[in-house]
Amino acid sequence: MKSKRKILVLLFFLLAAKVWSQIGINTENPTAMLDVNGNLRLRVAEKCVEAACTDSLLVRNSGGYVQTVSRDQILNAGGRSYVSGTGADPTIPLVVIAGFTNWLKIAFDKELIDEHNDFNISNNTFTAPKDGIYGVHVQIKASTLISADDLGVGIFVKKGTAAPVLMAEESYIVASVLSVNVSPPVRKTQTIVALNAGDQMFFGVKTTLVSLNLVSGGSSLFNIYQIK
Repeated sequence: MKSKRKILVLLFFLLAAKVWSQIGINTENPTAMLDVNGNLRLRVAEKCVEAACTDSLLVRNSGGYVQTVSRDQILNAGGRSYVSGTGADPTIPLVVIAGFTNWLKIAFDKELIDEHNDFNISNNTFTAPKDGIYGVHVQIKASTLISADDLGVGIFVKKGTAAPVLMAEESYIVASVLSVNVSPPVRKTQTIVALNAGDQMFFGVKTTLVSLNLVSGGSSLFNIYQIK
């Protein structure tokens, strides 16, 4: 008797699928081929052998449907920003940073990485594409330390129409003994900052020189990476 009931239930579902093309469990108004209103437990799943299924997950989208999504789609869904660049062209002038004594904006002439074109090489400014937490690192190596009383490097953030803010810096006096420079030529600093979409970030060098040669025997580099 039980076997006959099972057959009748199976026939009912098959007929329902044939007539309405949609089956609802715990709902009278299914909106998909199989609409389950409640928990779903899958005891046995068929092994996926197709190349398209490699490194993929089943996820629930905003409409409540389950779909296959690759690992790369998940990792890159946020469109995180990754930028890296260097400075090597001595003809690029350093621009004075308004409101900060002896600070000049560092010019970078080469991008190594820029995933979403978030760094404008013409004005050497990074613009945050979205709200998030960003890790930042900048380094300079100067070649004219004996002529400079002070040398430093800094990370600046500008939010909206507000004035730039110096978020992090490394700066100290250049020391010499018997006219021989004993200070290291490298200055570097790093920090983590919270940025909103549209906020800008750039880098500066602190020096008493009007023109500092960072690239003739020296170099500059920076990295920006969105953490979340």
